[in-house]
Amino acid sequence: MALPAVELAILIDDNDIDLFVQKRFVEINQFAERVITYNKPMLAIRALMEEVPVLDIPQLIFLDLNMPEMDGFGFLENFKQFPQSVRDKSKVIVVTSSSSQVDKDRALCYGCVIHFMSKPLSEKDLDLIRDKVVTLSNS
Repeated sequence: MALPAVELAILIDDNDIDLFVQKRFVEINQFAERVITYNKPMLAIRALMEEVPVLDIPQLIFLDLNMPEMDGFGFLENFKQFPQSVRDKSKVIVVTSSSSQVDKDRALCYGCVIHFMSKPLSEKDLDLIRDKVVTLSNS
């Protein structure tokens, strides 16, 4: 099995079952050394807006789009206000049940979004994301 591509990944999804399954999938596939989950985007925003120690800045944020209170696009708008250290290091993977081309086009307009995919996560998706992360870190 390949070494983890990322030190820390964050999963943001309002569905606790999806969060549990995605976290286990990421762990079993040794995709990330650490995984933190949030079932509300505002909790993740609060954590990332603070002065975050370098070790606690995620390389990847897996983000659901369709959530109550604040959707994924609201999170992406807030991302613009994160500390520069977070914006420089963190990239977003949109993981959604939406198959809307409009949602995909809109999400990919955000510079922090590097991939848009449908639920559930698959090994093929993780391999593709791992390749993108390696390519980005080498450029």
